[in-house]
Amino acid sequence: MTMNPRSIAEQLGPPWAHVAIECLDRVDSTSAWLARTELKRPTLVAANEQTQGRGRRGRPWTSPPGGLYVSVGWQILPGTLIPPALPLVVGMALCDGLEALGITGPRLKWPNDLLVNGAKLAGILVENVDKATEGRTLVIGIGLNLQTPSETADLPEDRQAIGLEDIAVVPPREHLVAVAAKAALEAGALAPAAVSARLAEQWPVRDALTGRVCTIEHASGESCQGVVQGVTDEGALRLETSDGLRIFWSGECRVRGGWPQNESEERS
Repeated sequence: MTMNPRSIAEQLGPPWAHVAIECLDRVDSTSAWLARTELKRPTLVAANEQTQGRGRRGRPWTSPPGGLYVSVGWQILPGTLIPPALPLVVGMALCDGLEALGITGPRLKWPNDLLVNGAKLAGILVENVDKATEGRTLVIGIGLNLQTPSETADLPEDRQAIGLEDIAVVPPREHLVAVAAKAALEAGALAPAAVSARLAEQWPVRDALTGRVCTIEHASGESCQGVVQGVTDEGALRLETSDGLRIFWSGECRVRGGWPQNESEERS
């Protein structure tokens, strides 16, 4: 079912009237579409299915029908600093938007997952794309599960997923696209200092990991276990280990023992 760009524009409102909107039923990847498209102004592309979705480090990301995939991109000046904390701040803005729709207690799992009741509802990917003819483009992608993906059923407890339809009345897709796009546009418009300030102020409210025993699996093959102690103002994970405090800028985070049945439970 093709979405209506005019309806999305109405939901975005006057502050984002300059944003071009493209709606697709199926695409290889919304972020890849932006990366290869000439962008004369900020552009939003939304799709119901991705055939070659990408996660962090270029890994395949399953994106079947039953999800909603939104990417926003715009040109940036050479040398523009992309704050490492930007995916987390996009995630916090997305939490705000989902709470306004009646979603209770969305939390963020470093480095880029949005959780409800310990299960992944959405993922965020920020990319700095080098285009030969246009310079650099900032692309922010968000994938949102509308239905619970069946392929996650056999995964460990800390890697389960959930669909929006399992926890709320699902609004029209155009409304959800606008919520995701606003989160990306608003966070992406912040200066680096404002990104750090917002993270320091709001992260404790959205943090799903502080106080939990976690294992960080680094791309280098290193694995390190400890108790999460929040994040730095730049978005790096603080992990208290037997050898002292470690700082991680990237990696996969595995939660030891999974999640409590009720996210309001006290963390040990």
